[in-house]
Amino acid sequence: MSKRTMLLLVIAGMAMIFAATSLQAGTTVEDTFKVITKEYKKRKKEAATLSHKKHAEDYGITCGECHHDKDGKPLTDLKMGDDVQRCVECHTKLKKDPKNKKDIMVLENAMHGNCIDCHKEVNKKAGDPKGRKGPAPASCAKCHPKKKK
Repeated sequence: MSKRTMLLLVIAGMAMIFAATSLQAGTTVEDTFKVITKEYKKRKKEAATLSHKKHAEDYGITCGECHHDKDGKPLTDLKMGDDVQRCVECHTKLKKDPKNKKDIMVLENAMHGNCIDCHKEVNKKAGDPKGRKGPAPASCAKCHPKKKK
């Protein structure tokens, strides 16, 4: 076998190893996290804490019910540990525009729309016709407690 062929085989083998390990690596999914931005630190209430573990394991919610593509379609083939972007990576506007208060590119609107709408549906299924009371928190104070002094 020529030196050139051997070199090409070694390079191809290394490329396959790097590709395979990067596919397996994924990301570590935190059990719980808060979305805290510089602007949020100025507020009087705490940022909401999201529990990935509870939502996935206890409630049986799939990744695609929260994570979506650029067109808003659920990413149905995701599984724990896959490399996904955080909400703020796409929903980059951190302040509401008074002319477009429901702009979905505003992080707060995206989070509230995703979480509150789902929580209201859970509460409706549990018997509350308005979806405000039930097992899933759907009011401001339930998710955003006052900051401790």
